[in-house]
Amino acid sequence: MILKKSGFFGAFLALLLVLGPALPGPALAAGEFSLIDPPLPTPKAGFEDQLGKKLGLADFRGEVVVLNFWASWCAPCIAEMPTLDALQGEMGAEGVRVIAVSIDVTGIKKAAPFFRRLGVKNLALYTDQRSALFQELKGSVLPTTFILDRDGRVVESFIGPTDWNGEHVKARLRRYLATEPSG
Repeated sequence: MILKKSGFFGAFLALLLVLGPALPGPALAAGEFSLIDPPLPTPKAGFEDQLGKKLGLADFRGEVVVLNFWASWCAPCIAEMPTLDALQGEMGAEGVRVIAVSIDVTGIKKAAPFFRRLGVKNLALYTDQRSALFQELKGSVLPTTFILDRDGRVVESFIGPTDWNGEHVKARLRRYLATEPSG
C-alpha cells in the first residue's frame, strides 16, 4: 500500500525512524516471490544516478539485479532499506547488484538525505522522478522489487517489504548467478 506523508502517516513515519530498531519481533513480513514466465525483456525506460547521469538496466547485463522501487515517505520502504543495503554488501562481490530506485518526485533532494539518515553504505543512489521505469514494469505498490537474470530479463517480482538477508532470498539469487549470460 502506498501511503502519503501527511498527518497520521507522517507522525507514524517519524516514530518508525526513531523507534524502528527497538521494535520487538520481525519488522518485515515474509512474502512470496512471483515467477514471471516467460521472462520479460530488459525494460527500456531508464533512471539517473546521484550525479544525474542517465542509466538503463542494459548497463548491468552480466549481473543479477535486484531492482527495488521505493520512496522516502513509504514506511515499509524504510523498514526494508537496511536489508537491501546489507544484501549489496554481502553479495555484491558475487555478481548481485541491488539497484534501489527512488520515485520521489523531488529526486535526489529527497532521496540523498533519506540514505544518510538510514546510514546506507553499500547502495548507489538512483532516482526516477517520473516513475517511467516503474510504470513500464506496471508497478503499483511500494515497495516493489524485480529480479533480473544475468541476461537482463525480468524473471521474478516481489510486492511489499521483506528481509533481503534471508537465506531463501540468497539461494534464489545464487541460482541466477549460476547461469551464464547468453550474450
